[in-house]
Amino acid sequence: MSVNVHTLISEQVEKLGSKQAVADRMGVSRTMVSLYLSGRYADVGGRNDKFEQRALALFSNRVTCPHLQTDLSHDECAAHAASVMPMSDPKALKLWVACKSCALKPLAHTEKEGVA
Repeated sequence: MSVNVHTLISEQVEKLGSKQAVADRMGVSRTMVSLYLSGRYADVGGRNDKFEQRALALFSNRVTCPHLQTDLSHDECAAHAASVMPMSDPKALKLWVACKSCALKPLAHTEKEGVA
């Protein structure tokens, strides 16, 4: 399943009432939200992929896995991140290694805070 992030953000603007409210939830400026919605964010040096990953993580139950280059549910992401090290599948091992250093993994925020 692929999520249209532009539509997702537009829906959040309607739901929350303003671009500023969406920006506050994302931790970005209102200008960034406006530029993204107008299609000019990349023109001013913004990285659409990073912006979209943040929006997906906040406003949907899906994330874009940087290693697999596909959308995953939070549960699928958590399952990959919590899995044991595979010993006989090279592709699975590469995914496991990528998950260990991924900023999107569900445990990343608690580990940084020392609450693991």
